[in-house]
Amino acid sequence: MGRLSRARLGRGVLSGMLVLSLAACATQPISGPLSKQISTEGASEAPPFLLVPVDRITLTALSRAAPDGFSPLATPAPPPVVTIHVGDAVSVTLWEFGSGLLGPVNAATASQPGLVGAQSATVPVQTVDQSGTIMVPFAGEIRAAGLTTRQVQQAIIAALRGKASQTQALVQVVQTTDNAVTISGDVNRPGRVALMGAGTRLLDALSQAGGTTGKARDMLVQLTRGGVVRSVRLVDLQANPSENIYLVPGDLVTLSQEPQTLVVLGATNKNQEMTFAKSKVNLAEALGNGGGLNDSQADPFGVYVLRYEPLDVAKSLRTEPLPDYLAANATVPVVYQVNLKSADGLLLAQNFSMRDRDVVYVATSESVQVGKIARLLNEITSIGKSRTTQRFTY
Repeated sequence: MGRLSRARLGRGVLSGMLVLSLAACATQPISGPLSKQISTEGASEAPPFLLVPVDRITLTALSRAAPDGFSPLATPAPPPVVTIHVGDAVSVTLWEFGSGLLGPVNAATASQPGLVGAQSATVPVQTVDQSGTIMVPFAGEIRAAGLTTRQVQQAIIAALRGKASQTQALVQVVQTTDNAVTISGDVNRPGRVALMGAGTRLLDALSQAGGTTGKARDMLVQLTRGGVVRSVRLVDLQANPSENIYLVPGDLVTLSQEPQTLVVLGATNKNQEMTFAKSKVNLAEALGNGGGLNDSQADPFGVYVLRYEPLDVAKSLRTEPLPDYLAANATVPVVYQVNLKSADGLLLAQNFSMRDRDVVYVATSESVQVGKIARLLNEITSIGKSRTTQRFTY
């Protein structure tokens, strides 16, 4: 074979190696989709998610989004006056002026201001029976179920009129079955908590249950009322008076320790699942916990936050209507894009609040792939030159 033919053969082999190498580069794995791939997918005719560039308008829309908290269940005033129910345990105390039905004047009360010449008697605690009544000596059966304590007091006084002199009565609910809520989960004293006549707010009930057993930032408060279930972080409940609503009989309050987490993926120095170290974490802090962007790999234009937003929030993020297939669900997959190439982007990252189960993804720069190809080409070319020199050296 002549020298020219051998040279052509060498160039052909080298060309084949280059083609195979370029194909190999194209299939080499990267840490995830490139920015242009995400943008192309988000701008397609039927995008599987809503791609939203983060700017100040976006932050304003997110700040105005109403959280799915307890405030929609709130009443403008305390609940109606609590009434007595069948099964409640009540006590009755009677006072009479002078000697009469209740016996001689009680020495213990005779010396008390306002009780001079009065005598008293306490009826043992009794349970409202199935007929809804209680028994009061000399007054007989008194209707209690469905009435307030004041109404029962008036009924007792009316029944004793003509039998005792200037009778006064005090009715108290010692233990209730229906006028109560249930507090369960991670509290020190789980169980039923009786509601006060003037109304009991959520934090008051938690205090009566002995408080929580864990850190407030990790505690999730769930309220179940009439088939409706809502959840609020304890720190948000403590910080927002509008969430500290009045409880109503039959409410179920469950506390559970559920730390907030997010995942950092892609071209960062440390891919990991991160637990919130405080109740509020922003995007800049999340990236910092991920070791920051990898200088040699990251595309600062392609920093993304992936989450599912409620339908009404997703609608507020764009001017045109959502596609029907996205609007048909209660939540919408949203991909927020933050450009960290600018100083304003860094400021936006400081004001973008992270949420539980968010995914932060940093795209790999396209130059990384170009660099891989360049290094591989240089290596193959060097090998080819070396082999050609060896073959044609005589």
